[in-house]
Amino acid sequence: MKLHRRLSEQVNKFAPKILTRKPNPSTKKTKLVRPRYYSTELGIREKMFVGIFTSEEKINTQAVHINKTIGHLVDRIKFFITAQYKLKTKFNLTGLVGFTDARHKYRPFQVIKYVGDSFAQDYDYYFFANDYTFINVHRLKDIVNKISVSMDVYLGTKVKDSSYCNLDAGIVISSSVLKAMRTHLDWCIMNAISEDHSENIGRCIYHSLGLSCQEAVQVINCSTYQIYAFRWKVFPPFKLKHFELGEHLLELTGKANFNDAVTIYPVLQKDDFYLLNAYFFKVVQNLEILNFKPGIVIKKQRLSILHEETQRLSEPLTEVWPPGQRPGAKPATRFDLPRQFYFNMTHIFFPDDFTNTRPHMEADLLDIENVIDEVKATVANKYPRNLQYRRLINGYRVFDLSRGMDYTLDLGFRDLNTGKEVIKRFEVCKPLGKVEFILVPYVTETTRVTILLPIQEMETSLAMDFLANYSTLVMDRKEKTFLMLVLLYQYNSESKGTTDPFSDVKNFVTKAAVKYKNDDAKIAWVSIRLPESPVPLTVEDNKSLNFATVDLALRKVGVDSLTLVLSVYCNITVDFLNRVRMNTILNHQIFSPIPFRQYDPKISQYKSLEVNKNTGHFDREEYRFISFYGRDYVIARKKYQHKMPLIRTDNDIVSILGDEHKNVGNLFEMFVKYTDTLHCMRATEMSLKVVYHEENDKTRKNLFLGNEAELAKLLLTKRDEIIELA
Repeated sequence: MKLHRRLSEQVNKFAPKILTRKPNPSTKKTKLVRPRYYSTELGIREKMFVGIFTSEEKINTQAVHINKTIGHLVDRIKFFITAQYKLKTKFNLTGLVGFTDARHKYRPFQVIKYVGDSFAQDYDYYFFANDYTFINVHRLKDIVNKISVSMDVYLGTKVKDSSYCNLDAGIVISSSVLKAMRTHLDWCIMNAISEDHSENIGRCIYHSLGLSCQEAVQVINCSTYQIYAFRWKVFPPFKLKHFELGEHLLELTGKANFNDAVTIYPVLQKDDFYLLNAYFFKVVQNLEILNFKPGIVIKKQRLSILHEETQRLSEPLTEVWPPGQRPGAKPATRFDLPRQFYFNMTHIFFPDDFTNTRPHMEADLLDIENVIDEVKATVANKYPRNLQYRRLINGYRVFDLSRGMDYTLDLGFRDLNTGKEVIKRFEVCKPLGKVEFILVPYVTETTRVTILLPIQEMETSLAMDFLANYSTLVMDRKEKTFLMLVLLYQYNSESKGTTDPFSDVKNFVTKAAVKYKNDDAKIAWVSIRLPESPVPLTVEDNKSLNFATVDLALRKVGVDSLTLVLSVYCNITVDFLNRVRMNTILNHQIFSPIPFRQYDPKISQYKSLEVNKNTGHFDREEYRFISFYGRDYVIARKKYQHKMPLIRTDNDIVSILGDEHKNVGNLFEMFVKYTDTLHCMRATEMSLKVVYHEENDKTRKNLFLGNEAELAKLLLTKRDEIIELA
C-alpha cells in the first residue's frame, strides 16, 4: 500500500493541469516601414528655417528685398500674410503662405501651427522676424551652428521691462520649443489677450516649457541694432522713410555693436537692404581671411586665384586633342560622369555593378592589342634604339558617346642603355567614325490593323467572349482597326436561319457595324465552306487550314493592309495593337508575338488571367499569332506554293488536306525560309494573353497544366486517386 501510494504521488506531480486563465493573445508583429531616405531614418535635419511676418502691401517691396538678400543662403524661407484669394494670381514671390483668418493677434499661432504641421521634423532651429528687419544671415548661421541641438532655445533680445523676446529683433527657437508650442497651441489661442506678436509668442513658450527670453545661450548672444537710437537721437517712425543709411554707414561701421548685430531694424528703404547686405558680406570675407582658419582660407584663396588664371589663359586655346575632334560632353552632375574601367592584358575589373572581374572578350582584347601596338610604334619612332616594350602596368578606358573611346595606358619599357625599367603614360583616343545617314522605315501608331479571327463551329461561345472583350477594350475607344471574322463551316452545316451555328456571332457583327459605323473601328465576316469529310474537320487536326484561312481572307481585306492573325482564346489590349503597328514594317519586318498562356485554373487556383509566374508562362511553342503586310505575305506565299498549294476558292481546300500537307501550318516558318529581305521578329508580349484550353497536339512539350511546384503539390495530395502512381 505504501509503495502504491508513493508511486501515485509521483505520477500526480506530472499529471496535466487545466489552467483557468485565458492564454496570452498572439501579438501581431508590426511591419517595419523603412523610410525613403537615409536622412529620415537617421534623424538628420537641415539647420534653419526662416519665417517672415509681412503683409500684402509689403510683398513686392520689403519681402522681395529680404528674399533676394538671404533666400539663397538659408535652407528654407516662408512669408506669412493674410490672403482671401489664390496667391499665385496676384504675387510672383515664391514661398508665400496665406491665412484667411484676418485677426491680427492670432497670426503667430497660425504660423506656429503651419510650421509645426509641415516642418517640425525637418529643421533644428526656426527664426522668425518682421519684414522691416534686416538679417545678417552669415552671423545668424554661425550662431545656430554653435548651439547644441539638444537644448531648448528661445533666443533673442528682450522687450524693455519684459521677459519676452522682441519679434522686431528676431527670435530663434529650437525644434523642441516649436513642438511644445504646437502641443499647447489651444491654450495659447484661448489666452491671447494682446495684439503684440512678441508677447503672444513669449506667453505661449512660457506656458509650454517655462522658458523666458534668453539673450545668450552657451555664452553665445543674438544681438540686434536699433536704428531708432542711432547717434543718441530718436527718429520717429514717420521720419525713417527719409533716413539715408548711406550717409551714416561709415559712422555706424565704427560701432562694435553694429558690426556684431544679427539683425538691424527698422529698415524701410530698398537700397538700405542691399547696402547692409554688401557691407556684412565684405565683413565676413575679411574675417575668413584674417581670423577664421587663416591657413585653409588662404589656400582656398590661392586655389581660386589659380583657377581664375587658368581660365583666363585657356580662353584663347580653342584647339582640342586630338586636333579636329570634338571634346567630350561635360557631365551635368557627378552621376553623369562616363564610367572608367580598369584592365590588364587578361581581365577587365568591375565591368558592371555585379561582377568583380571578367576575362576580355575577343573584340576587346584585339582592340587593346592594336592600341598598344600603335603606342609601341610611336615610341620606337620617338626613342629609336633606346626603349624596348616589356609590359602593360595599368590600363584605363572611358567611352564617351559624343567623342569615342579614350585609353590611358601605363606601359613599362626597358631602357637599353641602363637596363632599368622606365614607366611612361600614354593617352590614346579612338574617335568615332564619320557620321553616316542610314535610311530607316517610317512607322506610326495610326495605321489600321486588320485582325483575322478564324472561328470554328464548336468555338462560338468563346468567340462571343472575345467579341465582348474586344468591343469594350478596342471598339469603344474608337481604335483604328478592322476585325474580320473567318467563319469555318463544315460541309453539311446550315449557313442561314436559326440552325446556323454562327447566328449569334453574325447578329453581334450586324449590331456592332451599325453602332460603330461612323467610327474607325470596323467589323465584318467572311464564310469558308470546308470540303466533305467523314469526320468534322478541325484546325487542330489539319494545321494547313491556317494557310487556307489567310489565303481566302486576304482576298477580302486587300494586300495593302497590316494583317494580324489571332484566335478566339486571345485577350488583347490597345498597347498590344500599338506594338503590332510599330513592329510590323512593310518590306522590312514581320512580327510574331510570344503570348502569355494561362495554366489550368483548377490546378493553379488562380481564376484571373494576370502575368504572374503562378498563373501562366510565355508559350514559346506558339506560332499561330503573327502580323504582316499582305503584300509581303503574297510574295512569300508564291515562293512557298510548291510545298503548300495556293487556295483561291473554297474548293481548293481539299488539295491541302492530304498527309503531305495537313500537318504543315506554320506561317512564321514560311517567312523565315522564303523571304530574303524581311526580318522576322519574335518577342514576348505580355499584353497578348491566351486563356487555358486543352490541345490534342502530342508534339507539344508544355501542356500548361501548372508550374512545377503546383504539379508536385497535386501529385502529393492526389496520389491515391492517380492510377499511374498506385
